Amino acid sequence: MRKEHSTSSSANDSRCRHFTREGRRCRLRILNPHSGLCFRHAGLQDQHSDAADSDLTAAFSGLLNDFHSAAQINDFLSKLVVLLAQNRISSRRAAVLAYINQLLLRTLPAIEQERYPQSPENASGPVIVVDLPRPVRTPALDPDPQSGQPS
Repeated sequence: MRKEHSTSSSANDSRCRHFTREGRRCRLRILNPHSGLCFRHAGLQDQHSDAADSDLTAAFSGLLNDFHSAAQINDFLSKLVVLLAQNRISSRRAAVLAYINQLLLRTLPAIEQERYPQSPENASGPVIVVDLPRPVRTPALDPDPQSGQPS
């Protein structure tokens, strides 16, 4: 006598509910019983939901227009920290935006030099001024040959 495979829902409940385009079902175990997805497909679903909530222009209201000073970049980074603390932006996305702002901040001196090439701050490198007085040296005293002490 042959045993037939049971098609009860308990056997299928432990597998991911994701189906490929070809109609095959994922074989991995579910990560979260509420979603019914494995770790891989739950992560993909999170990425898609992040993409749906990706328009944060209202949150940055006016901060995306001009990055020509360190103060404006600082304002943007401050708002980014607030959004990250409120969990409205992923840490990966916040890290990318912070890195881009770091690059912008590093280019500010070059932009300043292009705008005002004749200013003393933008001269070819820092100016080193050496005008310290020389130290006052006392003449060396000859030691007394008998005692070895200076006379």
